[in-house]
Amino acid sequence: RLPPLASLPPPRHFDTRRYDPLTEIYVPGGLVLGLTMSASSRDLHEILHEEIINVSFINNLHPGNVVSAITYVQKLDDTLPGDLESLVVRTFGIKNLDVVKELDDVPLPLELFEGEPRKPKEIEKICKQKCPKLSNKIVVVTDRQILRQASRREIFLL
Repeated sequence: RLPPLASLPPPRHFDTRRYDPLTEIYVPGGLVLGLTMSASSRDLHEILHEEIINVSFINNLHPGNVVSAITYVQKLDDTLPGDLESLVVRTFGIKNLDVVKELDDVPLPLELFEGEPRKPKEIEKICKQKCPKLSNKIVVVTDRQILRQASRREIFLL
């Protein structure tokens, strides 16, 4: 009888009688990751394959929160055969913030985007010190390796 019990989601994901939906009900981590990757894939075009290298969940996401994403390309390898390129990217899922409008002229700390993955407390500390607009807004950070069609534009003459 243990496997059926283990497959039930915890009450914090659905029990609106016991928990406040705006502050105490949480969106499951897999859905948070999916929302973030979906929001970022619009700008990455023609993804053929991707591999998740690392994921860190920083803050909780509640039903009704809006998720947007910022992606930083850490490494580009365009020496693959054919019209393919490999990217290593770091993507931040950010809740309740329109990144285009609200972060347009805000300098973002480069140490968030480069180097080894950081612990959630380290990320929050950097945000509080160097970019308060991101404090308590980052819900997930993921590093991915992406294989996609290269965006080269070569002229072909007959």
